[in-house]
Amino acid sequence: MDELILRRAQKGDTAAFEQLITPYEQLVWRVCWHYIHHTEDARDCAQEAMVKAWRALPRYRQECSLETWLYRIAASCCLDFLRRQKRRAAESTDALAESGFDPADPAPQPEETILRRDEKQQLRNAMDQLPEDMRTALILSAVEGRKYEEIAQITGVAAGTVKSRINRARQKLTEILHRWEQTPQPIVQHIERRST
Repeated sequence: MDELILRRAQKGDTAAFEQLITPYEQLVWRVCWHYIHHTEDARDCAQEAMVKAWRALPRYRQECSLETWLYRIAASCCLDFLRRQKRRAAESTDALAESGFDPADPAPQPEETILRRDEKQQLRNAMDQLPEDMRTALILSAVEGRKYEEIAQITGVAAGTVKSRINRARQKLTEILHRWEQTPQPIVQHIERRST
């Protein structure tokens, strides 16, 4: 990283900021897509992450790489977005229930069942069920192909904790996929190959 460009960007030079951040735009987009799975919402989160990075850049002290710093910001934006969505959904359901609305049976429709047979969709759905810390570690490992040490630096925990979270995430994925009466082994083995 060019120190001069960083210092200029930290002083508010937008051209320097753009020059500094451009190599990481795809990373930020990828992170958002893996968390959100919806193009428009992922794009909004990526844009919000860039705005937050711009505002926070004067406080960036290089304790970690710029890539790690941006990953944390993007992941944080995505998790905030998912929490807001969950809260809105709960509030909407409560309001409807108070007005006497009786929701339809949430059991999957036949066409949804067919869609879930697709491995990628099935895996995304299962990963969405994981706690945030496990999901983050698994995304970094299995999807991004990062080593335990890198994940530890990004998440701010020990490498042993990272390994434990990834192992628990695999176990929980297997349980979720079994619950859905699918055959999880090919998917879980693929994740294990990517993260070793």
